[in-house]
Amino acid sequence: MLASTHFQINKQNEDDWFDAILDVDTKLFIDPFMVFQEKAGTWADAHDELVKHFDRAFILIAQGNRDPETLPYKKALAILEFPEPRELCLGYTAQGTQGAGSGIGYAGLIAGAIAGAISRGLDHPRHFEELGILNEGIGADRISDITATVLKHRLIRYTQDIATRHHISLAPHKVIAASFDEMRQRWKVEEVDLPTNPATGGPYLFVPQRFLRKLPVLNANDWWNDYENEKLRQDLNYAILGRVNKSQILTAARSAPEAVRQWTIQKERQTAASYDLLRDPAGAYQWHRAAELFVRQNPLRLPVANNTDSFRKVIDDLIEQFRLYVEDQGGWRLLWNVGAKEKPEDAVQLLFFGIARNYCRANNISVDREVEIGRGPVDFKFSNGYRDRAHLEIKKLHNSKFWNGLNEQLPTYMRGDQVNLGWFVAVRFRSSPEDTRREQELPKRVSDVATKKGLELHPALIDARPKLSASKL
Repeated sequence: MLASTHFQINKQNEDDWFDAILDVDTKLFIDPFMVFQEKAGTWADAHDELVKHFDRAFILIAQGNRDPETLPYKKALAILEFPEPRELCLGYTAQGTQGAGSGIGYAGLIAGAIAGAISRGLDHPRHFEELGILNEGIGADRISDITATVLKHRLIRYTQDIATRHHISLAPHKVIAASFDEMRQRWKVEEVDLPTNPATGGPYLFVPQRFLRKLPVLNANDWWNDYENEKLRQDLNYAILGRVNKSQILTAARSAPEAVRQWTIQKERQTAASYDLLRDPAGAYQWHRAAELFVRQNPLRLPVANNTDSFRKVIDDLIEQFRLYVEDQGGWRLLWNVGAKEKPEDAVQLLFFGIARNYCRANNISVDREVEIGRGPVDFKFSNGYRDRAHLEIKKLHNSKFWNGLNEQLPTYMRGDQVNLGWFVAVRFRSSPEDTRREQELPKRVSDVATKKGLELHPALIDARPKLSASKL
């Protein structure tokens, strides 16, 4: 359900907020550089506030001589904890709206990056995102969490203004990191009147749509590409661009901290664009509306799943509805961008999830996406009590790890979760001879793996290649 639907809002011109999906995190992030572009109003001095927060940590870590056992260093760890802001419904998540967040482990990473920066002579963070370049594990979601946490008191005020304008009911909620206690140098938990997210029962915060991007501007690979073009051949002597991993990128960044600093200054001067929700190039958002509309226009009476046979039939029917939508009712358009560029595999999974969960709700079947079962996240898990459970994996047919997904990935997940029933769904985007060969081999390969692993596995194929209109056939 969208925030506008639940809170019964008709957006007006002044409504610049992101209309979030309340029960599933959208994989978009707050880009601090988008906030820094603000010159007036609520967000005008946000950049100064962010830098001031990290200045505190720099000072404390320097006072403790970069020794993790000292009291100042430990105090720095406390202010470098950035709890994942669940109130926003953004970022990475295993399921629902509860992501990993930036807890004490990440505080240690950030503190280590600051200590390393100090040892290299950097005593002030012009942009805290430099730490994401200089330390592994501090990625897009962490930078977004940091930004949202430090600025949460502004997001609270922004949300309350929207609630007043649209007469949204507020309720008292305990909010982690609602503000920062300057005297005690720690985050404060406060009771704040905010809208309630019906999916979680917790508070909900609106965020300006213009602050959102698929990835923040500053990231290690982006820095590497810029730096490599000018410095790689003479300074690092790598032979081929792109044949480096994250650790090698970080090594290069640490050996050239001033290059990172100059690069961040250059990025600051560039004007970035927020994520285009209408075009939705990553397939992260439009799936929700499209799936709801399709299910509403195509009601399906699923069999009552009171035994394994009927449970199996339910999943077969869901896959068939997904195939119908993608192949015959134009759903493939949601999986392609302008210029004949296909969207990422996530886009396929989200679209299937939207259709499956809307049908499952009416049939008392639970479907969860990206469920962590010990050896990694399985794409989908279906449950009807404990007895009837199934896993489903979706892979692009041309994925370089396509057969590994069938041979190893899906069986491993199923064994780890003690599930015997599974589906391997191939989605075809290309017309190459290799894809044709894989499509032809799929049924037998699935049968062979099922026999070898002692599992019940079923293949399915969805053709997501662009279709000609009926008038051109």
